[in-house]
Parts: sequence; structure tokens; C-alpha cells
Amino acid sequence: MNRRSFVRSAALGGLATIGFPLFAQQDKFPNKTIKFVVPFAAGGGGDAIARISGQKLSERLNSPVVIENRTGAGGTVGSAYVMKSAPDGYTLLNMSASYCIQAAMGPLPFDPILDMQPIITLAQTPMVLLVHNDSPFRNATDLIAAAKKNPDRYTHGSAGIGSIAHLSMEEFAYLAEIKLVHVPYKGSSLAMNDLLGGNVDLLLSTSTFTAPYVKSKRVRALGVAGQSRLSILPDVPTFEEQGVKDFNVVDSKSMGGPKGIAPEIVAFLNAELNSVLKDRAVYTRLEDEGTTAVGGSPDYMLQLIRQDIARWKKVIELQKITPQS
Repeated sequence: MNRRSFVRSAALGGLATIGFPLFAQQDKFPNKTIKFVVPFAAGGGGDAIARISGQKLSERLNSPVVIENRTGAGGTVGSAYVMKSAPDGYTLLNMSASYCIQAAMGPLPFDPILDMQPIITLAQTPMVLLVHNDSPFRNATDLIAAAKKNPDRYTHGSAGIGSIAHLSMEEFAYLAEIKLVHVPYKGSSLAMNDLLGGNVDLLLSTSTFTAPYVKSKRVRALGVAGQSRLSILPDVPTFEEQGVKDFNVVDSKSMGGPKGIAPEIVAFLNAELNSVLKDRAVYTRLEDEGTTAVGGSPDYMLQLIRQDIARWKKVIELQKITPQS
């Protein structure tokens, strides 16, 4: 069944309840540009995944898909823009862990669950903990032992207060029963510069961002916060292997939209994006960057979103994190 036949068939199935005008509109979907809104600046991991999936989706649909970067307020500006847009399937949000963290820290100008229509989980990228090459730490065990002897001595940089790196390291400190000092930066690149310069002791960031630095031996990786080792960093053990239980942190990249998108359009977009993620070129390109294509149903995506919001709420409460932390 081709694309237009799929949407036509789905629309006919709901014709009795949705009415002819809506059917006529959906019969032509997509009949204009689909917009993927990325709530952060161009060049980041979420932006890259949006562009990779958007390009392939455009090829499949023979219809334009554009990327629009709407930055500000830790991703809230872009998220709010999408959640308040027309629920027609043409304005979608490229979501990351920041969406769940902002929801956990709250309040937001929209309800992160009730105002959001899940479509698909695109990919997941595990986090990797780094130290300077001159660091005495060779693994996570070394770090934990030293931090227990010297509370509040070792610093960890992040892309800012409330970033996934910040909250993940707070969770790590809680699980390992140690105390670290958070040093927020305005972006991961600035934090990396200070790690390279020896001005901060630790940096946790996505494998996509960290792998090139590890491969070029500019930094040392202590561990992968994932369920298994990465093919691009096969010599770096997971934290689980090193005795740190339950420290499994991945930055999930998902696609959602405003609540109210017609079920037929949600199903269509989900099916097309699942096919995009199964494309060997897309799958391989993501894997080469340390990212795993996921896919699945809208319900699966919603389940992950709920779990992540609950997780970060717990971390925020346990570690007493505030916007000034």
C-alpha cells in the first residue's frame, strides 16, 4: 500500500466520527512542509539526529522536511512553541532528555504529558565519563575511592544547571555515596575545554560528543553509563562492570507533537519514521556516532518519557537540586 492509500484508508475508517472536512485534509497529508523543531542550537546531538531522520523521511515522502532551531530556557522555548502549535502533524518536536528534566524541575508553560502527542523514540545515546589524561583515575573504582577520602574535592563540569550531565552526575554521586562539586558551563564544548585544560576534574557527556576526544587520546574515559559497551569505544567498560549498580543513563531522542493530532496521522508518521530507522544507512550512521536507533510505538515512547520524568524528579529531590545548584 502506498503512502497516500495508507492515509486514505485510515481516514475512511474514522469517517463516521471525524466528518468529511477532516478526511479531505488528511487525504492529502503531507501536502506542505513538515517542520522538525529542535529546541537547541544547531550542531548538537539532537540536531544531528533530527537532520538525519528528517532527510530520510523527506526522501520517503517526496515532500520537504525542514529543521528549525528554536533555542532558549533550556529547551522550553522550542517545546512550548510546538505544544501550542496547530495539531496537524506538520510541526513536530525533536525531544531529548532535557524535555524530561525540564518537566521534572518545572513548572512549564504547558503540561509535558497531557499537552504532548508521542510519536516515536528515535534513538538513545549513552553517557561517558571522562577525565584529563594526567588524571590519577584509571577507572570508576579509583574515582570513588578517592572521592570518599576527599569529599567535595573533585569537580565535574556540565552543560549547565539541570542538564542531563549535571543530574546524571548527581545520581552517580548518590549511588556511589560520594560528594562532588558541580561546575556549570554554557554548553558542553566550554566544559570540555576546561577538562582539556585541567581546570575541572570530570565531565560526563554523550558518547556522540565524547568519542572523538577519547579516540584521539585527548582524554581518558572511565566508564560508559549504558547496559553494554559501545562498538566505537570497545575498551571502555560500563559502570555496571565496575560495580556501580543501576547507573544506566541514556539521552533518548524522540519525536512528539501537540496533543490533538489525528490518530491516522500519528500512525502514519510512526510507521514512516520506524522505516527510516530501519534503513541501513541511517542505522549505521547512528551506530558510528555511538547512538542506537530505537523506534517502536507512541505508547512505548510515552512510557519512556514518564519513566525519565519520575527518575529525574527523584534525583532532584534526593540531591536537593535547585536552579542555583
